[in-house]
This record gives sequence, C-alpha cells and structure tokens, in this order.
Amino acid sequence: MRPRSLTRGFTLVELLVVIAIIGVLIALLLPAVQQAREAARRMQCTNNLKQLGLSLHNFHDTYGNFPVGELDDDNGQWGWGVAILPYLEQNNIYDLLTADTTNFLYPIPGGGTNPFGSADAGNNNNATTVRTAAGGGAAAYALEAFACPSDIWPALNSGGFGKSNYLGNMGSDTSGGNWASWTNPNGGTMNGILLQSNDNNKTWVVRMADVTDGTSNTAAIGEVTPNLQSYTYSQTAYIPHWPGGNPAFSGQGRQHNYFRLMDPAYPLNLRTGTNADRCFGSQHPGGGNFVFVDGSVHFLPETLDGYTYGAMGTRNNGEVFTAP
Repeated sequence: MRPRSLTRGFTLVELLVVIAIIGVLIALLLPAVQQAREAARRMQCTNNLKQLGLSLHNFHDTYGNFPVGELDDDNGQWGWGVAILPYLEQNNIYDLLTADTTNFLYPIPGGGTNPFGSADAGNNNNATTVRTAAGGGAAAYALEAFACPSDIWPALNSGGFGKSNYLGNMGSDTSGGNWASWTNPNGGTMNGILLQSNDNNKTWVVRMADVTDGTSNTAAIGEVTPNLQSYTYSQTAYIPHWPGGNPAFSGQGRQHNYFRLMDPAYPLNLRTGTNADRCFGSQHPGGGNFVFVDGSVHFLPETLDGYTYGAMGTRNNGEVFTAP
C-alpha cells in the first residue's frame, strides 16, 4: 500500500507574517493610488478652467469685451457664470433662464462699454434676485463645468443651487487694507478682470486691450474651497454657486461670494482669519488652478511670493514677472 501523504497547513505565525506583508504592500501602494486619483481630478479641474477660459474668449469675440461680473449693487443678482452658458454648450439652460422674465432680468448681454467709465446696462436696478425657480428650475442645476472633482462641498448648497468652485478675479484690495469699510467697490476701483457693478444701472467691463500687463500674466478665474472662517463644509448656505450672488451674503461689501482677491494680504489657500473668505483656494495639495486671460491654465503654488501672486491679479499695474 502507498503511504498517505500528509498536507501541512500554515501555522498561525506564518499566516500573520503573510497578512503583515500584504498590509505593508497596501500601505506602500495606497499613496500611489491616491496620487494617481488626485492627478486625474486635478487634470479634470484644469480642463474645466480651460473651458471657462475659452468661453470668456468666445464671449469677448461676440461682444467685444468680457462679461459683466455681476449686475446691480445688492450682490444677489445674475453674473458672468450665466453669461457664458451658451459657450459651455448649455444653451438650453440659458434659453430657459432668459425666457423667464418673471424670475430673470438680464440686460444687454454685452454689458458696459469700458473698464473705467460706466455704461447704462438697462433697467437692472434692484433686479430680480437669483432664485432656483428661474427657468422652471434651470438655475438649480449642478453643472460639472463649475465643479472641481477634488472639492469636498456638496453638489448643491442648502438653497438648492449648484455650487461653483470657480470665482472671478476682481483684482487687488484697492481699499488700502481696510476691506471692512470698502462697502462700495465698483468697476472704477477694481483692477481685475471680472468686475462687480455697484451703482445700480451702471456696469463695468474689461476688454482684452485693457489688460496692459499682458493676457498671459493676468488671472481671470481661480479655484475656491471651504476654509475655517465662514465657508466651512457644514455651512452650506454660504457655498458659492454658478448663477450669481449668493443670497446668504447679499448686500454691498459681500463680493466674496462670487469674486475673490489676488493680493499679498489675501494669499492662496489661506484657511483661517477674516481674510480667508476673500481668498482663492483649492483641495489640490500645495496650490490651486487658475485660468489666465489668454486661456492658459496654471497651477499656482501656495508658496508663491506675495508680489508675484498679487501681480497676477491686476490687469494694469505694470508689474514685471513671469507666470509659472
């Protein structure tokens, strides 16, 4: 008779060793996987900003200037995000919104005529406040073009609006460091690209020729994300959204719901303090994405010196530098 072969199993020690090895391999691989995923999300974010930049260009080609940043002085009205919808292949939403004259008052699509003077944009004084009912609910859509995939905000804020992780650059703090009392900024004082109207019927716009610092050196739109001041994850009423001013922050002096500053006093990725609500920031490690006036997208490191960062935010201050 042939002797029976004995099958020897793993001992407890050997099994623990194997589990430990697997754990070490997972620990080594997980950061690489996470980095790969973040790289893909950052690439999608870059593409979103690229599309926004091209939309601004197409708007400029049509009207001869960039869109009005936001209408009226109450900071709760429709803004540049709506103006560029046709160039983001969102004509259906744009048509629904503009056809609803009860909930949507939008004057001349091109807005004002020059960056320093003002132009009557039509009867937009006390224009209808942004509301989700506009266009049969079209204003409440969450649009991928305005959402960074790395962001941690919910897709809709508590008001039912689709969030926006991309806000307009209105330049440096021309209040001289006293933002709290700078309650009436307008196109005559802002030195960025997308400007807020703060004189009721008057609007200000920027043309390509007005960007004398160079279109490749001046940012138009940048990323925003929660911070530890007001725009925390839990305070969903304060999440910026693409149609225009956030009603939770209505009124003069509340421009930071739809615009941000690029200024040494308002550095990229500032998370705490009263200035944090007016700073650009992202969930990407080490910096944030910006689309420049020429349509190029740059990842700006949060370690960028204040002079260069501020220079990228102004269109006509004459600074000399090279964008990264």
